[in-house]
Amino acid sequence: MTSRKILISICSLEQFKKNVRSSFRSAAAGESAHDPIHRVYFTSEDDLFSTLSPKRMVLLKFLKKAGPLSCRKLAELLNRAYSNVHQDVKQLSQLELIQKDEHQKLVVPWDEIEIAVSLVA
Repeated sequence: MTSRKILISICSLEQFKKNVRSSFRSAAAGESAHDPIHRVYFTSEDDLFSTLSPKRMVLLKFLKKAGPLSCRKLAELLNRAYSNVHQDVKQLSQLELIQKDEHQKLVVPWDEIEIAVSLVA
């Protein structure tokens, strides 16, 4: 079984555009991609760490371990207000860190989330 991993990192808009152009050039030249790498980019460390706050990381880990749940059940099991969990789920869903299964239950499709932050500017 293949482990599903997503890479989250910091990337300027210009660097992102450069990466996309390079990928398209490689594809147009007929070069096959290696294993697909799912990525999420943030433009700053502040954005990354405010979006992936400790509470949201707890939510992701809990949901991955618990399996498919409704948002209401997730809030109940985490002992958090439904409105706060709903907002967290909405944000994490926009990043595709949380998805819905065929029964419309919330799931975490990833086995690993790798966060890369360069220490060199």
